[in-house]
Order: sequence, then structure tokens, then C-alpha cells
Amino acid sequence: MRINIKYCWFVLCLAINSCAQTSNKNVEFFKDTPAYELAIEVQKGNLKKIEEIVKENPDLMDYSNPETGSNVLMLSIYVENFKSFKKLLELGANPNYINPKTKYSVLMESIIYFGSSLEWREDNRYAELLLNYKADPNYAVENDFVNQDNNYVTASSPLLKASRINLSLVKLLIKYGADPYKKLGETEETPFSSAVARGKFDIVNYYIDSLKFDVHQPMKKVIRKPKNELVTFYVQDYVVNNLMYQKLKDSSVNVDKDKERWELIEKLEAMGVDFRNYDYKKNYE
Repeated sequence: MRINIKYCWFVLCLAINSCAQTSNKNVEFFKDTPAYELAIEVQKGNLKKIEEIVKENPDLMDYSNPETGSNVLMLSIYVENFKSFKKLLELGANPNYINPKTKYSVLMESIIYFGSSLEWREDNRYAELLLNYKADPNYAVENDFVNQDNNYVTASSPLLKASRINLSLVKLLIKYGADPYKKLGETEETPFSSAVARGKFDIVNYYIDSLKFDVHQPMKKVIRKPKNELVTFYVQDYVVNNLMYQKLKDSSVNVDKDKERWELIEKLEAMGVDFRNYDYKKNYE
């Protein structure tokens, strides 16, 4: 009997794909719940079946799985199926759904790195579509808290998260009215301080050049152990520490290795930020 190798390989790929579609942990969180069938179809991207299920029982779109608190709209983000995501919104999914366990909104959940450690990529379509459906760009978890599962949840907002990821997301949220000056939590973190702390120099420069962020004001209060005292940090503490600044000022050092940071230092110096006579705070966060 002659075996068609290409056909066998095709069938094998289908089988592997089928297994992958039913074994995703985010889908399995819905197991033994009324929304499990819908969750499976959301991952598959079976738009016809999704519509049939939702029209029969629209409440399934708001069902929170008992493990993580996410609903199927959030699930479509986690499994990176934009077709399912778009279809759910067209069918009336809530663009301002709040996870009851984390208090994070679906917009906040859409602001993540997509792909994997092998290939991270930007995908702003989820956030943009949510904003088009009137998602609130200024919703925020105002303070850190410990939830019912004894998990620690940090204060956050869509713009705070975006400021750690990419500039286009930041601009998108600003366009839809996000407040770039809002301070969150006991530490009074801002989107600007978040961008500086993570070395997102393009975002930092946008806040300074386009939004005229005051670089002289306190950036964040840091909880310093062991006394758990709140210590106020300024831009100097995040951009460089004293040792690094001295190295950068040394003409023998190849500053091209840290060109963006050096350019930011020079910009801040021109704006009156003093790096020479500043008592740097160390051992933070």
C-alpha cells in the first residue's frame, strides 16, 4: 500500500493543533462551568459557533471563571485570537468588564506583551478596538490590595501599563483621554516614573517633550525595608546612580553603549536637573 507522506503530515499537524486548542490552561479554567463550550470556541476562533452560543445565552460573556476571574473576552486576549475578540464585542461583550479578583479592566488586560519569549511582538489592536467601544482609559486600581485568594494585586491603570511597553500604546491612550499625570497607590507612581524606571527612553522623551512633564517633581515614593519607610525618589535616582554618572562623565568611557541614557541625562541637565550635587538614594525596590 502506498502511503501519502504529505497527507500523513497534514493529519498529524491537525491532531497537534486540535490538542493544543483543548489544552490551553486559560481555557481549562472554564472547565465545569456554563461557559466552557464558549471558551473552547473562542480559542478556536469558530465565529459561527460563538455567535450561536452567545445568542442562545448572552450572559455567558459575563461569566467569570472561578480560578482567575477572567471572562471569555479576556480569554480571547490571552489566547491571542483577535477574530474571536472582535466577534464578542460585536455581540455585545462588555468593553469595561472588571475582573472580580484583580479589579483589572479588560482594557488593562489587553495591554501586554504578545507572543512568547522566542518572539515578543506589539499588538495594539485589542486596546484600540476596546477604546472604540468606549472602554474607559482612566479606569484604575487606585491602591495595592490583597484579594480573596490572598494574592497581592498592585495599583495600576491602562496608561501605567502602556508606559512599560510601547510608545504607540501610550499615544493611543492619550488620544482617547487618558490622564498622564494621575498618581496611584501609596507610592504615588505615575506613568512617567514607570517609563523612566524601565528605561523606555522614547516614552520618557514623549512625556517630557510633548506633555511637558515636570522633571523636578517627586517621581515616586519607594517603600524601603526593613523599616518599611516611604522614601521620595526623583528622576536622578532612576536615570543613573552616582557611580554610573561619574563613569559617563569620564571621557575614556564609550558612552555609545548607553547613548539613549546619556542623551536623556544631557537633556535633563539642560532643564536644570542636578546630577553633580545630588545625594543619590540606593538599594531601592
